[in-house]
Amino acid sequence: MPCFTNYTLPELEKWFAENGMKQFRARQVWDWFYLHGADDYDKMLNLPKKVRNFLLNNLSLIQSSVAKIKIAADDSEKSLIILAKDNEFVESVWIPMGSHATVCVSTQVGCPIRCSFCASGAYGLERNLTTGEIVEQVWYSSKAYSRRGIKNLVFMGMGEPFLNYDNLIKAIKILNDENGLKIGARRMTVSTVGILKRIVDFAKDVPQSNLAVSLHATTDELRKELIPGCPSSIAALLSALSEYYKRAHRKITYEYVLLKGINDSLNQAAELSRIIKKIPSKINLIEYNKVDFNDYEAPDRNTVNKFSNYLIKKGIDVAIRRKKGDDINAACGQLRRKQKI
Repeated sequence: MPCFTNYTLPELEKWFAENGMKQFRARQVWDWFYLHGADDYDKMLNLPKKVRNFLLNNLSLIQSSVAKIKIAADDSEKSLIILAKDNEFVESVWIPMGSHATVCVSTQVGCPIRCSFCASGAYGLERNLTTGEIVEQVWYSSKAYSRRGIKNLVFMGMGEPFLNYDNLIKAIKILNDENGLKIGARRMTVSTVGILKRIVDFAKDVPQSNLAVSLHATTDELRKELIPGCPSSIAALLSALSEYYKRAHRKITYEYVLLKGINDSLNQAAELSRIIKKIPSKINLIEYNKVDFNDYEAPDRNTVNKFSNYLIKKGIDVAIRRKKGDDINAACGQLRRKQKI
């Protein structure tokens, strides 16, 4: 059975028409779901009972459910979301930011990239998420926290978003729709390890959204060691990013996880500044968040500050990412598919 959350509004209107219903009924269902958080057709009271019964038997409304929520000391919340299709699960995180919030969204069940410092790829890739399974992660947060609007979306959860490109782009368009959750395209950031073709496609398909690139090393040798599924050389990556910037005219964000004694020296900071200065950009320095299957450690704060200050003196726009939710394994690199529930 098809699912409502896989459809854009124009697609939904077409589906209604093809199934003998008036198109405006599609907009009614759309409003009930995205604007009022209705999770059952019987709650959509301006739909005739005949229409509701038809939809109940021919168009599933949602394809996942929230099985468990963990709350961190900083009030971040990690949701374990069960997927009806096969009882697999993903994790997403709601992150309070004052009067607003950010949602960290997953795009795959597991991850094929297998970054050595990240829990998401430890058990490999099971499958891509559908468009609706991506959308529903945000919908659950929007419904639960209606009084604290979602300001930002970061597609930085489980998976490599650009290896699920078509479903990702469609989800972005649904989440951006002015008739629905209406999350601004400029408030969405997609993180990639560097799928070259999709970097260029992204500039064409959603030029207002932001691109973040997981770099983590300044040589191909170290990058391949840290990222076994690394799809390209740094030189090829920079070439694709240069083309992206020419098309989208948006600064690139580089992500760099600092690992004690591995990629945190001032020599590496110098090489990093040389690499990233080639294209307008900024960099997020991420202190390694502990996972239980490797021996990496985070550098001490003095080392982090020296690394950051070196880049700043070189004219680089630098931010040290604040830890959020690390006490419930909800911080960067800690989401996983550890067991089936």
